[in-house]
Amino acid sequence: MIIKFNLLPKEKVSPEAREISLIFLKVYISLLLFLLTFLTFLFYTTHNKITSLIQEKKQKEVILEDYKRIAIKVKEMERENEEIKKRIEIILTLRDAQGKNLKNLANVLRDVPASKLLFSNLKLDNSKAYIKGIGLDMDFLALYLQNLENNKEVIKALNLKTAQQKTIGDLKLIEFELEVSF
Repeated sequence: MIIKFNLLPKEKVSPEAREISLIFLKVYISLLLFLLTFLTFLFYTTHNKITSLIQEKKQKEVILEDYKRIAIKVKEMERENEEIKKRIEIILTLRDAQGKNLKNLANVLRDVPASKLLFSNLKLDNSKAYIKGIGLDMDFLALYLQNLENNKEVIKALNLKTAQQKTIGDLKLIEFELEVSF
């Protein structure tokens, strides 16, 4: 058996060295706790920001969908508006055309000498009128045609197709066909 002896003097650990290591340990632990609380706070705030941004994104997506629906409705309303405008234009043109035919008829009938010309057939189109009738004398027919020609703002052309004298009993009547262009 071997016995060993340590002849070297033992170093004595002073209490100050232990205090320094304890102070260092306290500072280190407090710094670590501060760092952990800071990181926890940072994590918590970023998590809250992320959740609030996600909620805001969802809300804005809902608003965007509402705007998309509104945009679709606006396009539909614009399309309907255009259709209504077209309908109104068609109605106005029909009303003008209807009024135009009535004005043309009034112009044709206005210049007829009373009891001197009788119409047996009157046909009115959009741009023309066809008249068949009987007159008492050629002078009354000529006067009627002259009155129609003088109304140049409405009547564009006159075409006397036929004018024949017929004798019925002791009366000499003029049978005529006339075409009036508006």
